[in-house]
Amino acid sequence: MPRPSLTAAAVRDTADAQFGLITAAQLTALGAHRSTASRRATGGMWTRVLPGVHLVGGGVPSRLQRLMAALLYAGPHSVLTGTSGLRVHGFRSIGLAESRDDAAERPEPVHVLVPHDVRRLSTGFVRVERTRRAPRTQRIDGLEIADVPRCVGDAARRLPRETDVVAISAEAIQRGRCTWEQLRSELDDGPMRGSAHLRAALTALRSGAHSVPEADVAGLLEGAGVPAVMLNVRLVTAGGVFVAVADVWLDDVGLAVEIDSVTHHAGAEGFARTVRRNSRYASAGVLVVTVLPADVRDRPRWVLDQILRARLEAAARPRPAVHAVRDGEASAGIAAWPWGA
Repeated sequence: MPRPSLTAAAVRDTADAQFGLITAAQLTALGAHRSTASRRATGGMWTRVLPGVHLVGGGVPSRLQRLMAALLYAGPHSVLTGTSGLRVHGFRSIGLAESRDDAAERPEPVHVLVPHDVRRLSTGFVRVERTRRAPRTQRIDGLEIADVPRCVGDAARRLPRETDVVAISAEAIQRGRCTWEQLRSELDDGPMRGSAHLRAALTALRSGAHSVPEADVAGLLEGAGVPAVMLNVRLVTAGGVFVAVADVWLDDVGLAVEIDSVTHHAGAEGFARTVRRNSRYASAGVLVVTVLPADVRDRPRWVLDQILRARLEAAARPRPAVHAVRDGEASAGIAAWPWGA
């Protein structure tokens, strides 16, 4: 029987290596009495986070502790995936569809993959999914995480809105975390159930859209039968002088549509960049329609009317001597603004 002092030290060391968490099985392996966790949880010293998983310091677990607790509960070979994995990968757009991450009363669900032969039920804030497709993984902050394409695919099959799936897919591609082809492979290899949003998102991104509003504007123009619509193309003059990378370009009349968000265009640097861009458009004789992402989302009919009116005006003028340049890549071969810049 280990000495109590040695057992207590081993418990502390094990918990410290797991963000303050320890499992009932680990306690037994360290020689602690089976009732230790129950007694300390009842006494308020420890917090029972999940069945068989306790927070040694007590209190409310943090997001990082909830993620670790989910992996400890799910057992060996478990992996974080979906929006849970994307958060650890540093994605920003998933906040569009998730509950408040710091809501202690109703914490955000944690999505965990386990091998198909493992019998482990979802409970509390943990959503356990059995899989025969073992994901490629990496270790981040001490947590085992599925790779980005798998996280995107698993998230897409559970997210209720197509726009959110476009957002995470666009972020993955534009930040260079994976390619369109890798997401397509994940779509093809994964289950059909729940895949409709990811299929639609990849179709939109294949057209060159870099964001949800761009894809939405492209859809509006397609529905209105507007021809020669190009997304995220580099515009140059007849002499090869750079003009801009247009969010949406109507090539037959030479009209640019820019979707200017507060996030990407606020501040001194963003404002100056926008002014310089608009000056280059003016010098090249290009008519520009500027819309807000919120209007694209909330007033799509109004946005379409603005573009169609501007298109009539552009068609009544000589077409500017600029042309679009594509490099043949899925993303139009253009170095986009850094995500969130």
